[in-house]
Amino acid sequence: MTQGAPGTVTAHLKMTVLSATVAAAAAAAGASYAYVDLSLHRMGASATAIGLNAAMPALAWLLTTPLMPTLLRRFDPGAVLRALLVVAMLSPLGFVLSADQDVWMALRFLFGGSLGMVFRLTEYWISAASPDDRRGFNVGLYASAFCAGAAVGAALVPLTGTEGWPTILLIQALVGVALVMLTVAKAAPPRITGAPRISLAKLSASVAVMTALIFGLFESVPYTLMPVYAVTAGLSEDWAAGTVSAFLIGALLFPIPVGALADRVGKPGVLAACGVAGLAVPLILPATLDVPQALMAAMLVWGGAAGSLYTVALAMLADRFRGVDLATANVAFGTLYAFGALVGPLLHGMAMDWHPPQGLMESSFLLFLVYLSTMLWSFRRMGSRP
Repeated sequence: MTQGAPGTVTAHLKMTVLSATVAAAAAAAGASYAYVDLSLHRMGASATAIGLNAAMPALAWLLTTPLMPTLLRRFDPGAVLRALLVVAMLSPLGFVLSADQDVWMALRFLFGGSLGMVFRLTEYWISAASPDDRRGFNVGLYASAFCAGAAVGAALVPLTGTEGWPTILLIQALVGVALVMLTVAKAAPPRITGAPRISLAKLSASVAVMTALIFGLFESVPYTLMPVYAVTAGLSEDWAAGTVSAFLIGALLFPIPVGALADRVGKPGVLAACGVAGLAVPLILPATLDVPQALMAAMLVWGGAAGSLYTVALAMLADRFRGVDLATANVAFGTLYAFGALVGPLLHGMAMDWHPPQGLMESSFLLFLVYLSTMLWSFRRMGSRP
């Protein structure tokens, strides 16, 4: 017992440093979203152009995530992570040096793609390095660190402004902090060898990977469309903005305890419970519009359920797969998430236009209904395998 304690402390310390690294990188991403979108608006870009630019990170994730197993096989994983962070630190310079909107699209693709690969590699690292009885907690810590970092980064932009160098220097400093912490930790994702024994097609049918698609399809609802829904339903802009904050608080607070609960009682059951919560909220949310405090509570639960879905599903992958198969599973997970993030805003926006404003609740309900139905069918067929 005494001999194992130092190793346990070291593992916990490295996990804490890794979570802090993720928080710093996520803060840089959060600051970049606010900076680029507001700057484009100031430059006179159309809403369509801003939306297309905002899709560049998801497109980059979709195209670059499949490269992950090859990178881990051919190169030192620690060097790959550091190189990606260097690219993410240097690419924002172009936002100050050029006012060409096409150049900004390429820069956002480069910045978003490099940071996206950092997050995918980190997810694989945490999943592979965590013991089975602590994996849900560790992935929950990662998810909460990411959410907290992104929120802080976006909140800093009003202080630094959207003109000139201050925000660019902030973004570079945040990525630099992530790079320094990763270097000081003297650790890296495990290198993989051999060829995977599973196919991407088979992986895409698993519940855990399917969850990534559902999360990607849903993710745009609270951040982009929910404030519009609230204002259209008659709430003030302050309360509408509050729905985003409430969702973020839920996504920040829930993943760690829910991940720990999943470690104790089993991940399939907890995943199903999160899906039920995701299904229930759009049913009851319209009835809370007359009581804004109740609306905030509903958004808090929705954020917690959605964030916990991602956490538990990611942990489930490593319960089933190891080594190169886990890296391949993370590729499928990240790719389907990116695809969902690309098409989700369009689908929910169309639903809201078709039946304003309740089309948003209807599309969200249908999304979780399909998810739960497919999950339960899969669990019954496969005996609760992820």
